[in-house]
Amino acid sequence: MRKRPAYKGFTLIEVLLALAVASLILIAATSLLVTLSRAWAERPAAREAFDAHVNGVARFLTTTLSKAVPTPLLPNEPAIRLDRPIGLDEIDAPLISFSLKDAPPVLYWPREATAGVTCFLSFDEEEGLSILWFSSLQEMEPDAGGKLALKDEDQLFKTLLSPLVSQVSYCYYGEEDDPPEAEKEWREEDELEENLAADKYRMPTFLKLFFQNDDAERIITIPIEKPSPNGIRAEAN
Repeated sequence: MRKRPAYKGFTLIEVLLALAVASLILIAATSLLVTLSRAWAERPAAREAFDAHVNGVARFLTTTLSKAVPTPLLPNEPAIRLDRPIGLDEIDAPLISFSLKDAPPVLYWPREATAGVTCFLSFDEEEGLSILWFSSLQEMEPDAGGKLALKDEDQLFKTLLSPLVSQVSYCYYGEEDDPPEAEKEWREEDELEENLAADKYRMPTFLKLFFQNDDAERIITIPIEKPSPNGIRAEAN
């Protein structure tokens, strides 16, 4: 009798297991490829939206500050000044304040028109950059210094400009008491510069806004003095 030859090969179960493992690997690879492709496709759009937000905030502040005007509520104060809003007298330093003849649409008051507004730039590390403001049409009363002020602190409105602002720096050129011929340098401070002898704060020349963990920054000019063509020294009258 002749022996039948022995054939070697995979069993049906082994073939099914191999197909199952190969299918899982293929599904995982396809899912990873789709995820990477989607992230790559969405990345430019997210960055463009972020840049548009940053540029929009900087453009809004620059344009708004350039439209600041003196207000009848504070006849002896400049259009852009350092002041404390009602209800926030306990804060360490004043806020950059300015007045507008016509309120921008972002400062919305549902009751009446918001013509003639007084604004305060307020930064909070957790909330971002906001504007505290009130309308001259709201109820006023003389404060301790005799100037008109908002009667009730609950009437002070708050409008969030950007939750992505992570830091605000104040840029100064030289010291306040430097003589004109002295050599001056630009300085960047985390807080408003205070003159302890005179018990007052100094208005910065620029604001520097840092967005989303220093991923972007913008410089905002505070238009108080008329600059020379080089943007550093004020023109002589």
